[in-house]
Amino acid sequence: MDLLGVRKVPFLSRSNYYYELTHLFPWSILAGVVEGQFAGVVISKTFHGSSLLIAVATATPFAAYVFSLIWGMLCVGRPKMKLAMTFGWGTALCAALIGAIPNTPFGAVWFVLQMALAQVLLAGVVTVRSAIWRSNYPADARGRIAARLQFVRSVISVLVVQASAALCDRTGGAYRVIFPSAAVCGVIGVALLLRGKIRGERRELRSLRAAAGDVEVRARFSEPFGLTALMSPGHVFGQMFRILRRDRRFLLYCAAQTLLGVANLMTISIVVAIVTRELAVDHRYGFWISTTLISALPILSLLGSLRRWGLLFDSLGVLRFRVVNVVCWALAIFFGLIGTLLIEGSTRVGSWWFPTAVTLFALRGILHGLGQGGGSLAWNLGHLHFAKPEEAEVYMGIHVFLAGVRGLIAPLGGMWLWSRMGWPVWLAALLFALAGLAMFSALARKEAQLGICGQEA
Repeated sequence: MDLLGVRKVPFLSRSNYYYELTHLFPWSILAGVVEGQFAGVVISKTFHGSSLLIAVATATPFAAYVFSLIWGMLCVGRPKMKLAMTFGWGTALCAALIGAIPNTPFGAVWFVLQMALAQVLLAGVVTVRSAIWRSNYPADARGRIAARLQFVRSVISVLVVQASAALCDRTGGAYRVIFPSAAVCGVIGVALLLRGKIRGERRELRSLRAAAGDVEVRARFSEPFGLTALMSPGHVFGQMFRILRRDRRFLLYCAAQTLLGVANLMTISIVVAIVTRELAVDHRYGFWISTTLISALPILSLLGSLRRWGLLFDSLGVLRFRVVNVVCWALAIFFGLIGTLLIEGSTRVGSWWFPTAVTLFALRGILHGLGQGGGSLAWNLGHLHFAKPEEAEVYMGIHVFLAGVRGLIAPLGGMWLWSRMGWPVWLAALLFALAGLAMFSALARKEAQLGICGQEA
């Protein structure tokens, strides 16, 4: 009986798939409480933080990806498994230290900063993981394999987050146990991952060392970036702009992703504020309802869609896939808009406003999860459509860095606009999403006309 689906994976990839899958069982417990919006709910419901702190806590999981530009360059020419171990154990250590934070106004600030550091290191794990997938899994099956791995990771994450929310409803200090316990699981997960190998890495590293004295060989490889160079903003950004100037298709792809990302991220902190402060503020199970609408439903929807998205990704390619994917995001924003209008006018609707508003935000969460399901595949694998194999890590770093920039700005900007203009901020988000859809459609049509199939192998 093949419960883990190992036999469905290409033969040469099976052992690494098995090791990565078993690693995900404990690791996803840590990832579930570190990434996502659980921190924002803890800040709002446990620490009773300000709107600014909620926005910051909501933004940091995305803003942490700013560092992926450095992490991607760090990956070039270095052993990927050792880097994964370093980032993974660093994330676990940061999460463990959260257990010492007091439930005070100062503690709320400390909590946000500690979570931000954990999320920065987790961004390193994400960047290295993409490099590992590029080496270990063939391009024609990569979407399906990634979908299976994401499915396992998401199932465990949603169970952990919901169980953690239930504990927080019972006692406000539950975070002191939740995060250190998750950290222990994360350490176990990293230890399990170390059994895996990176296919072709030894040969690649040997060739890279040989390139030091051979001009013809050196021309075929990207040299490792020195630590001094990685600490130089001019050098790091110079490399990024060099690639974006050279690869116009990738530049336009990143621009379309930025429009879509801004549309989603500018509403994330608004949803947390509306659900926790206006919808479920006085409800007995407010923490659980908030976590369900903000985190659980999107993840459950993601789980139910991953297999279909994986098949669609492998058959359509990243650009046509993105066109379909963006429609889900746009519909999620639309239902968020209607739900917000209902809550703001609840005194005129009567006793039915609460279940109706919950239903609308549940629909928003389900569609958001569908978008996330497809987006998680395109986000991890989409850059491989444009990158040469030896530059995949740098392309991933650029792509994730730009995600971090919009993650740093959009949630804070969205909350500021919400405080100034109220519900029309949803209209602005919808326009951004539709503009992203138009750009992806144009790119897909252009590539179809030119017969471009990408550079991945």
